Amino acid sequence: MIISKTQVQNLLQVYGKNKKINNIESASAARSMRKDALAISDESRIKQKAMQAIRQAEDVRMEKVEELRERISMGTYTLSEDQVAEKMIERAIIDRLI
Repeated sequence: MIISKTQVQNLLQVYGKNKKINNIESASAARSMRKDALAISDESRIKQKAMQAIRQAEDVRMEKVEELRERISMGTYTLSEDQVAEKMIERAIIDRLI
């Protein structure tokens, strides 16, 4: 049996068409098999729990406010410069983390 150049070209064309069809089918099968995934880091979980605790906490602690009002009105409420500076720095760090 003699195989001509034309027969080889015809076989290659058929093979090429089949290969394209198989590639399209396998690509669509791969797309349908993919599933979305979500991964949350431990750090994000901790931040999420902290934010949830903050949202659930009361905004104003009235007993603390009343105590401070009394101390201010009586003139017994004093803070050192170091305490004020420490709280300012602490607040800036917390704000940056959140």
